[in-house]
Amino acid sequence: MKTLIQRFFLFQIMILAPYFLSAQIEITSSNKTSRVTFSHNGFSNFNVEMRGKIELTDDDKDIKSMSEDGYLEITKVTFGSRRSIVITPSENGVKREYYEGREKTDFEKEGRQWLGEILPELVRSTTIAADSRVNRFFKQGGTTAVLNEIKKLDSDHVKAAYANLLMKQNVATKDYSQIIRDVTSAMTSDHYKTEFLSGGMDKFLQSKEATDAVFAASGKMESDHYKTQVIKGALEKQTPSLDGIKSIMLATGKMESDHYKTEVLTALLEKDNLSDAVVSEMIQATKSLESDHYRTQVLTKALSKEGLSPVSFQRVLESVKDMDSDHYKTQVLTTLLNNKLSNELALLLIDLSNAIGSDHYKTIVLTAMLKKQELTDEAFKKLVLQGSQCESDHYATQILTAALQAPNSSNARVLAVLSSVTNLDSDFYITEVLTKAASKVRNDASLKEAYRTAAKKINSTTYYGQALRAID
Repeated sequence: MKTLIQRFFLFQIMILAPYFLSAQIEITSSNKTSRVTFSHNGFSNFNVEMRGKIELTDDDKDIKSMSEDGYLEITKVTFGSRRSIVITPSENGVKREYYEGREKTDFEKEGRQWLGEILPELVRSTTIAADSRVNRFFKQGGTTAVLNEIKKLDSDHVKAAYANLLMKQNVATKDYSQIIRDVTSAMTSDHYKTEFLSGGMDKFLQSKEATDAVFAASGKMESDHYKTQVIKGALEKQTPSLDGIKSIMLATGKMESDHYKTEVLTALLEKDNLSDAVVSEMIQATKSLESDHYRTQVLTKALSKEGLSPVSFQRVLESVKDMDSDHYKTQVLTTLLNNKLSNELALLLIDLSNAIGSDHYKTIVLTAMLKKQELTDEAFKKLVLQGSQCESDHYATQILTAALQAPNSSNARVLAVLSSVTNLDSDFYITEVLTKAASKVRNDASLKEAYRTAAKKINSTTYYGQALRAID
């Protein structure tokens, strides 16, 4: 029988245990008065109301003093049973009143013991006397003592309050990085981490080590929103070190949102004196952006930086290769063409233009290349051949006529156009290209021969005659 009773009570404890373990905390404040409620699913709760500055005894079991406007009321209700303590300032220090239910009871007899039992728990769950406690710990053991106490606190809200108070102490600059690491490691909430880092940013940026620690801490956050908030907040005030940039890139690489990745990368690209190697890594990072829109924003921003190397330009081409939108491919490539490209990169770009499905956009890229780049004969010939293979003879004609009008025209380049014009199907457009080339071939026998050979592709007697008359 005894065994059955034991099993019954064990069963009841197992059922009720979650109600005691899953506490909910509500914090409100108004008119300089803060109220904190700890609720265990309605079975047990604490209500703490406090105002003014409160100082505890060194063992945290009693109130040592409080300001003239101070007030502290602690109430605990368990299964309907209510106990409370009200502490207010008095001429001799503080006045303590203890109640069981509505009945006032001798504090020294029952209340002091109860206060001594609950106060150490409450100070680590609330901000009761946080200011005086931080002062005490800092005076006793400096930054390390306060950090050790922060690790013992229950909620991120309270940890943030203590951390902010610590930063108001005469903390050595060399300790900032350790504070950042310890405080953010002790917290789980990205919101409170961000609140702490942003609040102390002006001080943290005074030290390279602390600045790097800020960026490293942001990389450990789960929320892309808060990561971005911290990183951008720091970047607005200071150019990061190489280690800081590495931490930023690491944090960005862990982000899921293209929007926030782009915000961070473009904010970083706003900084001066970024090395080509750094910009090149940022260009490489754009390959993780799924959105062509955001990828284009970062790539065009990167291309606005001066002094980029061929390696950076090649990485731009590699990133564009993975894009789907012809519109955004064209936007990046035409921006890239504002820079002088090597023959190798020019050939790569021409190959890449073949991946542009729209003849309209392909024409924009290839004609821009003809106008802005000093192409070798090899690259020119390849471009002309690529352009002549557009599905639309209209756009192919635009590219071939632009090639004829390009600077540094030579017999070899005119011959390349004449050889490629035969890829067109329309007699009208073949004739249009040939007549545009006529002035360049009249005085050269070999070019005339190539011209006549190309004209034989024309089936219409009218257009054929028009083409031949143009070189007479």
